[in-house]
Amino acid sequence: MTTIYYYSATGNSYAVARDIARKIDGAQLSSLVPLASGTTAAGDGVVGIVFPVYDWSIPPVVRDSLEGLNVSRAEYIFAVATCNFLPGCALDRINQMLAAKGKALNAGFVVKMPGTYLPMYGANTPGLQARKLRAKDKKTGRIARIVSERRDRRSEGSPLLFDRLLGPKMEKCMEIFPEKDRDFTLESSCTGCGICARVCPFGNIEMIGKEPQWLHHCQQCFACAHLCPQQSIQIGDKTKDRKRYQNPAVPLKEIIAMASESRDAHTGGEMQP
Repeated sequence: MTTIYYYSATGNSYAVARDIARKIDGAQLSSLVPLASGTTAAGDGVVGIVFPVYDWSIPPVVRDSLEGLNVSRAEYIFAVATCNFLPGCALDRINQMLAAKGKALNAGFVVKMPGTYLPMYGANTPGLQARKLRAKDKKTGRIARIVSERRDRRSEGSPLLFDRLLGPKMEKCMEIFPEKDRDFTLESSCTGCGICARVCPFGNIEMIGKEPQWLHHCQQCFACAHLCPQQSIQIGDKTKDRKRYQNPAVPLKEIIAMASESRDAHTGGEMQP
């Protein structure tokens, strides 16, 4: 049996996990986020972990989820880090966490996807997005073959030493993620549709009347800002004219369903209308 755990906000890592799962007979997908609230035993067979790179390392929710994932029965473990440019120390960090459990990655891969770090840049150009997505299709096919055959393969990583060294230093920056939603502002173009609350995987947005309020347990996934139909959510004072992004192969209804599965673990299933 193959179980692929994923964390995704705007659809990139989900699309990668789904592509790999479709190419492996009987593979199942499961969100990583609910695992952050407790301990879950992975089955025997193959375990995959697919996630985006944050600050040259792994997102806090992936760290917490992996801590709660019992992989003692896993026979083969692989990981896929998705990133706009460089993967930092993300796969090294996964290996370190597995080593603490007496395990190791059998294979680790990097898949470059359209960037989503809105505070620093807008969406990649349409041409660059198309090139990355075509390359993703080829790469996920190759990953699926390697995993299906349970081939051991040295983990891919950044070709730049400084990139791998930045990760441990930048992890300290992630400690203040929950409070960084104080940088989010709302423009008058907001229609109160509530999509921002529905796409947040962490239940960090509550609709008060027709206005979203951030609750300060943010994970900086920026789904709310990217997927707002009116582009009404800004982060700081530099994002107003930056283009937003949603993975073209993942419809909004699927992102809402993913977020709902994840959010229920944090809010006990409660959702503001």
